[in-house]
Amino acid sequence: MEFVNETKEALVARVGALEQRFVELRNSMRASAALPANWRLTPKERDLFLSLLANDTVTKEMAMLVLYGTEDRPDHSVAMFMSRIRSKTEPHSVKIETINRTGYRLVDRLVWTKTLKLDAVEH
Repeated sequence: MEFVNETKEALVARVGALEQRFVELRNSMRASAALPANWRLTPKERDLFLSLLANDTVTKEMAMLVLYGTEDRPDHSVAMFMSRIRSKTEPHSVKIETINRTGYRLVDRLVWTKTLKLDAVEH
């Protein structure tokens, strides 16, 4: 096993990181359940929409980290995901603005957080 050579401190840090990831996953699952099923967001679209709810502005770099876990992807892939999210949510009066050369912003973010009852969910 690779853990045999690790120090106790390193193992404690690894366990702490895993516990934090479980908390994040649990919160993400709660938030996912609050999103309307008729929006039919894919898991990646859902994660990107939740990041719009959690942040004033989502930069393209942040979006790439949410979608791929890295910033080493073409910028146009983020735009494609945002286009898909818009097409699925605009019929429900959700407005997502593009901030030139920066990223994206959910209009009335705090209202949507309360409407979707996500204000009690930690992001």
